[in-house]
Amino acid sequence: MSAPRIYFVCPDHDEPSGGIRGIYATVDHLNAAGIPSAVVHEQPGFRCTWFRSDTRVMCADDVDAVPGQDLLVIPEVFGPRIAEIGPGIAKAVFNRNAYNTLKGYPLLPEAARPHAYEHPDVIGAVCVSDDNVEYLRYAFPRLDVRRVINPVDPALFHPEPKLPLVTFMPRKNAEDAQQVLHLLHARGALEGIHVVPLHGMTQERVADVQRKALLFLSFGHPEGWGRPPAEAMACATVVVGYHGMGGREYLHAEHAFPIAPGDVVGFAKAAEHVLDLWRADPAAVAAIGAAGAEAVRAVYTPEAERDSVVEVFTALLERVAPGALAAS
Repeated sequence: MSAPRIYFVCPDHDEPSGGIRGIYATVDHLNAAGIPSAVVHEQPGFRCTWFRSDTRVMCADDVDAVPGQDLLVIPEVFGPRIAEIGPGIAKAVFNRNAYNTLKGYPLLPEAARPHAYEHPDVIGAVCVSDDNVEYLRYAFPRLDVRRVINPVDPALFHPEPKLPLVTFMPRKNAEDAQQVLHLLHARGALEGIHVVPLHGMTQERVADVQRKALLFLSFGHPEGWGRPPAEAMACATVVVGYHGMGGREYLHAEHAFPIAPGDVVGFAKAAEHVLDLWRADPAAVAAIGAAGAEAVRAVYTPEAERDSVVEVFTALLERVAPGALAAS
């Protein structure tokens, strides 16, 4: 029997996405640990180009997964179609945002239509936050749900001297962003401040801007974990905004300014407070940013990601083919 393999289905989407970047990184970690793995795209020759990688990538037509030996890993965004992919092959869902789990299902549940996570081919799910683990274990009590660590790259996201710069992700709840920014403008809070939307940039360019930013406005909700605010905090950039549920484990009032989703006035007031404090006492704002950086950089490390990925997917492979990995 040959060594069991793990195939990670990945959308053919060449725009910045923390989920896709995480799939590529997971495959790299597993191959480095001696577990044959590959990213699977639908189009022949497709590979994400917005970040550099030498990750093993293959076309779906070339996958020859063996029942009882190999594992197919499918993102949660495939929704009800998860169980239809690779019939007879053991599957795990790489659920990087549990709040996408039930998208694509009808408004009213149908007794004759079980959820994909209840299909016998689906042996487990992998999440990236404690919040999302709780969600899936509540929804599907018999499902084997595990967690891996999302990392923040310390080579890219680290503290630098700050400029009068505010950043945000315009694709995250753009209507809320529009209201908050106009509220701040109407009050004169943005005078002398450069506001930069983080859009259409490479990962390196995003990191370069975030390292210099004084304040990051977090509009992501709901989120599986929330990569942008975590990366901002690692740069000692003060974060104001939504934790998206998944980010509750790091976006705390001790070193950030969490805001209830939809509270655009409260959001603007908190952002204005940080900007006023920075003008009056830059060291106080720097201290908040430094505390956030210490909290994030201590937990979400590449080493923690590597170790958790190898542990979790080794355990899932053992369920598919007991003893096969050790024997190979």
